Amino acid sequence: MKIQAALLAASGLILASAASAQTAGTLILAATAEWDIFSGGAHQPITDPKVEGGKAVEVLTPGTGGIWEVSGMRPIDGGIAKGDHIVASVWIKSDVPAKAVFRVEARAGARDRVNDRFIDVGTAWSKQTLDFVAEGNYLAGTTQVALLLNSGKQTIDLGPVAVIDKGDK
Repeated sequence: MKIQAALLAASGLILASAASAQTAGTLILAATAEWDIFSGGAHQPITDPKVEGGKAVEVLTPGTGGIWEVSGMRPIDGGIAKGDHIVASVWIKSDVPAKAVFRVEARAGARDRVNDRFIDVGTAWSKQTLDFVAEGNYLAGTTQVALLLNSGKQTIDLGPVAVIDKGDK
């Protein structure tokens, strides 16, 4: 009986260490719900106790034109080195099921893509992640998180965004 209890306690410590290792890393963008909105449409800060931190930005999209014509962007403070394991996360929801592009990109010029993927946006808050290994070097302040939102006529709420650099993979 004591051996079983000791084994259970040891396995609990191992699981806790594994969970801690999965979230370990350097914040290169601390969690924030402050967004720069690129759009001709309406957007406004809102309060919503259902999202982590309680704050978000409501963005109206017309659904006409390209998906990039309404975007939420947030500069990444830290640098990214080739081979670094990067995990970006964002809280997001929509008034109707929607699609968006979740991207890390260069802030200048043609805004070259560092990594991206399409995400499904539901009507309840969900935390979406973009998890990748960097293929290039990017100095501090030269990249940003971008969410391309104009996939249809909808209201999308952008909650907190954060980026962790988990180091060389």
